[in-house]
Amino acid sequence: MPVPSANPPVERRSLREVAVERIRTAIFDGTLEPGEHLNDGELQSWLGISRTPIREALNDLARVGLIEMAAQRYTRVALPDPAQRTEVMQTLGAMLGGVVRVTVPGLGATQKKALVRAINQVIVVVEQRDMAEHGRLSWELFDAFIAACPNATLVAATKDIIDGLTYRSSATRTEENTDWAAKEQGYPALRDAVEAGDAIAAELAVENIFRLSTQL
Repeated sequence: MPVPSANPPVERRSLREVAVERIRTAIFDGTLEPGEHLNDGELQSWLGISRTPIREALNDLARVGLIEMAAQRYTRVALPDPAQRTEVMQTLGAMLGGVVRVTVPGLGATQKKALVRAINQVIVVVEQRDMAEHGRLSWELFDAFIAACPNATLVAATKDIIDGLTYRSSATRTEENTDWAAKEQGYPALRDAVEAGDAIAAELAVENIFRLSTQL
């Protein structure tokens, strides 16, 4: 008979996956800046990983929009165009609104409480006009919605593109182009909709937060 293990299995990750995670983290925390050129040798020294998995990782990150590559010319951190910010925000809103609409009807009481608590934290930083904390807490909130989403196909599709869109949104965010009024309306509406189990109202609240009604 199988002998149960006292310890859970250790998750094994490939060097490629390690490189993806570390480079991705460095891009999002600002260690690697928008437009910064990436050198294979420097990446090898920094990561302690050989060239092949690093190149594979860069290809993965390019596919999701975090890296830009031109053969024989450059490999660099993506340089988002501020002129496309509204398009990016609306794409995020449409995608995350769908996730929220699918997720809300099946939420249990514990999940609702956790999400309402997270939304209330976002509301506080919106009232304080804290751009950095809003960025951090709002993405944690939507990550929680994605984690609770019962539609595996939608989750996979969302995860496949959300990193690039989130980065383009964050890298072009300024005090001037942050619509605090939309967030002041949207997050309380989202909280109320989650508490009521109203999926359509929740989706509309997300669309408001991400300015889907803004004319391009």
